[in-house]
Parts: sequence; structure tokens; C-alpha cells
Amino acid sequence: MSNTFQSLTLDLAALLNKQITPRSIIGTGYKNPRSVASAWLRKEMHNLTNPNCKISQVHVKADGHAFESELKAKRCKPYKALATGTYQTINNRAVLDYGVMPSPCGGGYLVYVVQS
Repeated sequence: MSNTFQSLTLDLAALLNKQITPRSIIGTGYKNPRSVASAWLRKEMHNLTNPNCKISQVHVKADGHAFESELKAKRCKPYKALATGTYQTINNRAVLDYGVMPSPCGGGYLVYVVQS
């Protein structure tokens, strides 16, 4: 495990335990900052451990925790929007792949998106 992966894991644990604020990770101006910060940390962890299989975006629950099961992940709004083709990206890029995967640090499942 690299030093960067360990620091990301420690930051995620501190974020979920409310020892640090989301602002210290992603800044201000987000609607669900804890969720956005958690998703960003998990995306960075995945891309660090899988350099040949990078993902563009990750979705987690509003409280920042991963989904407890694959079924719960598939019932969330982002996954349903991806499945129906109504998912909107910020930069209007095409979605190449999406799905549910285990969290890189354990503890549940994530919805991932790969953009062009």
C-alpha cells in the first residue's frame, strides 16, 4: 500500500467520523459536501490502485458512506439515471461505462461512471 493510499484512507476515515470537514478536502460551494468529498477520495483511491482502469466519477450515499449492498446502490438516483440514459454530466461528455463496484477501502459498494 502506498503512502498516498494510506493518507487518502486516513482522510476518508476522519471525514466519516466527522473529525475533519469536507471543506478541508474539496473546498466550499457543494450541495452535499460530505458526499462529494467522500466520493472524490474513493475515486482517487481506485484510480491510484488501478492505473489502467481509471474511473471518472463515483457516487455514494448522502452521508458519505458507501452503499451497504449492490441492490441498494442500484436503487439510487444516479444509477437509475444512468440506466435510463438521462444522466447529465457537468461537461456534457459521453458516458462510456457505469456500474456498481466494491469500495476500494472496503465497507460497501459504489456507483462508478467512466466518461469519454
